[in-house]
Amino acid sequence: SLQTKEKRFGIDPEITALIAKKKWRLIEVGVSYSGRSYDQGKKIKLKDAFRHIYCIIKYRFSVVDDFAH
Repeated sequence: SLQTKEKRFGIDPEITALIAKKKWRLIEVGVSYSGRSYDQGKKIKLKDAFRHIYCIIKYRFSVVDDFAH
């Protein structure tokens, strides 16, 4: 089980950093989906991009035990 701290767009780099630092083996699995139109989808803003970049840097240099068990 993964215990994450991030709630929004920061969860992707948090999980990626955890997996990389734990040196877990991953398998790629294909998926199929029907994309949403802009009106139906989430409205990602510039602040979300900054948060994502911040989280990439934060979790890149953090200790694994500090953010997951």
